[in-house]
Amino acid sequence: MKKTLLRTGLVCATALLSIVIFVSVVAYNGRRLDKESKRYADAAIIAITSHWNEKELIVRASPQLLATMKDPVAVQSTMGVLSLLGPLKKYEGSKGEARIDFHRPLGYTLTALYVAQAEFSGGPAQITILLIKVDGEWKILSFNVTQHFFPGLWQTNPQKQPNI
Repeated sequence: MKKTLLRTGLVCATALLSIVIFVSVVAYNGRRLDKESKRYADAAIIAITSHWNEKELIVRASPQLLATMKDPVAVQSTMGVLSLLGPLKKYEGSKGEARIDFHRPLGYTLTALYVAQAEFSGGPAQITILLIKVDGEWKILSFNVTQHFFPGLWQTNPQKQPNI
């Protein structure tokens, strides 16, 4: 009986230690991923929106986003419409975080969602950028711009982020 209790205690202690180590590693890497993905998101938003440069978007696009951008005329048209906002005047930085999604046989996926407020010569807008880490590099999975027609009435609420 004593040996059974000792083995059970050893198994439980090993399981608890494994869980503590796993949570510690995820927490440490989560903070690192947040910093690196935020840095990438801010740099990408500024590069793309400063003069609405479609090449800056294409260079940073993930394979999934590139697959949806097969028609270059549509991409140019979209950037042309966005350019009506004018060049970037003031960027307030982004808010959001990175996520680690675990999938059974395949492993895990790293994504990050950020929402940023910016002022353009044509008025304020909100930029939502979804990133994915592909082969060790952050890439843009989606890039959305919503113009504020009534500034001040619409504030970013990080608690109500779009579902990924």
